[in-house]
Amino acid sequence: MTRNDPDLLGRMLASIAHRGPDDRGEFFDRGLSLGHVRLSILDLSPAGHQPMEFGNLVLVYNGEVYNFQEIRKELKAGGYRFDSDSDSEVVLKAWHRWGEEALQRFHGMFAFAVYDKTKRCLTLCRDRVGVKPLYYLDRPDIFAFASELRALMPISRKTIDRMALAQFFTIGYITDDQAIFDDVRKVPPAHILRYDLESGHSERVRYWRVEEHFKPSAKSEAELIDELEERLIEGIKLRMVSDAPVGGFLSGGADSSLVSAILQKHYGDIHTFTIGFAESKYDESGYAAAVARHLGTEHTQEILGADRAKEILRSFVEIYDEPFGDSSGIPTYLVSQVAKENGVKVVLSADGGDELFCGYERYWLTHRLGRKFAKLPFRRYAASIVEHCKPCLMRVPIRNMEHKLGFLQKILRSDDWFAIYRTVLSNYRDDLEMLGLHSPGWEGDSFAFGERVDPMQGMMLWDFHHYLPDDILVKVDRATMANSIEGREPLLDHSIIEYAAKIPFEYKYRNGESKYILKKVLERYLPKELIYRKKMGFGIPMFEWFRNDLIDLFDRYFTDDDVIDMEYPRALLQRFRSGEYVNVNKLWFVLVYKMWRERYLG
Repeated sequence: MTRNDPDLLGRMLASIAHRGPDDRGEFFDRGLSLGHVRLSILDLSPAGHQPMEFGNLVLVYNGEVYNFQEIRKELKAGGYRFDSDSDSEVVLKAWHRWGEEALQRFHGMFAFAVYDKTKRCLTLCRDRVGVKPLYYLDRPDIFAFASELRALMPISRKTIDRMALAQFFTIGYITDDQAIFDDVRKVPPAHILRYDLESGHSERVRYWRVEEHFKPSAKSEAELIDELEERLIEGIKLRMVSDAPVGGFLSGGADSSLVSAILQKHYGDIHTFTIGFAESKYDESGYAAAVARHLGTEHTQEILGADRAKEILRSFVEIYDEPFGDSSGIPTYLVSQVAKENGVKVVLSADGGDELFCGYERYWLTHRLGRKFAKLPFRRYAASIVEHCKPCLMRVPIRNMEHKLGFLQKILRSDDWFAIYRTVLSNYRDDLEMLGLHSPGWEGDSFAFGERVDPMQGMMLWDFHHYLPDDILVKVDRATMANSIEGREPLLDHSIIEYAAKIPFEYKYRNGESKYILKKVLERYLPKELIYRKKMGFGIPMFEWFRNDLIDLFDRYFTDDDVIDMEYPRALLQRFRSGEYVNVNKLWFVLVYKMWRERYLG
């Protein structure tokens, strides 16, 4: 931060001590303070201490550059000497050698800052996909940055950004460069932010775009499968570089099964972890166990019940320090905790496969729905009829009838694929105004680019730029780091992403089969009966728990609020209590917001 205040820096570092319990360091220069907490993964010795200095440069760095040994050899050939075996020193000296061009050489996940003492310039960098978080606060009186929002709270005005809050209530997370406070932003994935300490001027530059790699390959299916497998093996191999024990999350789905299979084949004795549920329709731990038995991994599973969920909920807003509505963050935290208890310090997760290879059910369901309604004449007139008949239709005993009728009306009024997909993603739609908020803006450039290939590719690309970095990767980062372990994402190696962009869409979704080419690779490791089954996802039985064990939480938190109108949520809660089926996510989002607000704003 652009202030010399050791006490303030100490408090900021203490707030994120869980991210780095192994070491702590500080650096002060004319009007600048840098601090770092370290989770030791590579070179566990004090030689990896940060902030790290070399020449006129100072580095604070979070993450891993997996190909650091290869870069280190190149630097050594150029005359650089090394005092540690850490990738931090390689990142620092690569920056000294190549400047911002060094980013093109890095395979990994990272968020780091380099301070040039001579130029009085601070450069923030975030990895291509956004695996590692990077927040910043930029006001005339101060500039500061951190890995988590909580570290900036002592400096922030803590005024809620109503547009960011509207995003949260709509989709359950805050996307783009926004944060819940109006003076805090996020460095977007694949971006550099330069800040000049003398002028106070800052600028953001993008250094990588997946869109540039959408050039369909003309290779045969067999060739594509072979090359994809090679890249997957290489991406996983890179992420096994560690001086600490490594394990893997295994849900039993295609992505995690493939990562676990490659790990076990090439390394052996892999420890895998999964979470199950007592409610059978949510539980896929049996599939994970079957995959583990076939592969021969050392497997640990734990069943998550309402009592344990309630225990985790008490610290949910401690784990996720801005409003976060993905309820699967609860089992993700627990599976991270189980891995930690079993001595694992690095865990591989298989996120990204859905966005790269068309894995979400909503993609093809939205596509079928859009094509069906596109053929319907007088669609807007039909929407008016639904509105007119709503009182009668509401008496039909169908679960979430009101929500489904609203969904139908929005679809009938939608004029393009992006509007349809926005409707599919949204929980609060027209009723957002009932909370006293206005509909948030939606970035549609990525969707439009993907739609040139196929509407489903548009959905995938939008999710890649929004849902993946701002929901999925936030969930895994906070859950793992809250347990002081490191989560790694092998499917999100940029060489795999770039190759997936070149694979023609018909190899991603074919004849009703999602992840077609990924499953063809998986057939080389698992029998078909363990591959081709209905995807369940990593959801939790929120409806059932809120009906019974967790219902009392609403009484505590559904109090008056000066930002949103609580009358509508209370009415929804009353209907829920009386036995009606309502969209429980609407209640959950309000509960999360109120829990977060009580914790951080009092």
